[in-house]
Amino acid sequence: MLESKQERAFEILQEAARKLAYLPDKLAELSYQQPEEALRLLRNWGEGKQPVNSLFEEVTDLLNSKRRQD
Repeated sequence: MLESKQERAFEILQEAARKLAYLPDKLAELSYQQPEEALRLLRNWGEGKQPVNSLFEEVTDLLNSKRRQD
């Protein structure tokens, strides 16, 4: 049981690291489409107001909604 908890914790950390690695690229992409939203999210991230998982999901949702509109 301990091993499965450790494996799950490792998976969670891997996912968080992946999101953290891609967040700057996603924010840059968003800045061309919705600069005000990108700046708001960047400020939230920089000021520690929003966790990385939440930021990543919001940026991804905004980018996907723009793609659906095109």
